[in-house]
Amino acid sequence: MHAILALDDRSRADLVLLLDRAAVFGDGSVRLVADGEIALLTTPMAAASGLLDTGPTVLVARASRMRAAARFDGVVPLAALRDALREGADVEVPEAIGRPAWAAVSPPQSGWAHGGDVAADAVRAFATQAAADVEAALPRSPGEAVRRRAERAVWARAVDPSGLTAGQAAALVAMRFLGDAPVRVTTAGGWTRASGRAGEVLAR
Repeated sequence: MHAILALDDRSRADLVLLLDRAAVFGDGSVRLVADGEIALLTTPMAAASGLLDTGPTVLVARASRMRAAARFDGVVPLAALRDALREGADVEVPEAIGRPAWAAVSPPQSGWAHGGDVAADAVRAFATQAAADVEAALPRSPGEAVRRRAERAVWARAVDPSGLTAGQAAALVAMRFLGDAPVRVTTAGGWTRASGRAGEVLAR
């Protein structure tokens, strides 16, 4: 199979919107994985910078059906991917030679246990509280690095018995992954997965 991300018009438009929102956060990179007709796009909202970094990793993920089966696992620049999709182009995914620390460890493919379901309104309330907690922790006129540290300290906290974290609640709202249905929370191997109507948020 070729290493080509080939999407229909609707899927391309959906991913462009997702990448527009994700561009505000993270390191500007996207991991693309496929082995068949489904491509999984993952990009960080917060990410550990290395093995000694104890901060949380919060990843947003969206699965899209492709026009043709493909096999790839690569990391590409977010801006370049967004521009190509916006222009209606198929995207060749290069083999991953070097990759950021967040993309070097994959969540488990099986063994996920149901932690609980969280009402969408509760998730929105958790996100609002997380934003307020970040602002309360900041000095006047903080730099970007200070704000990111404050965000990561708040986002690491579990906010619900299901295991949902403040960072996942913030990401679900920021990425517009919520619908009216509850968010399903599952856990496996140190990871927590929060599944909304339009995408998932993984935290570690």
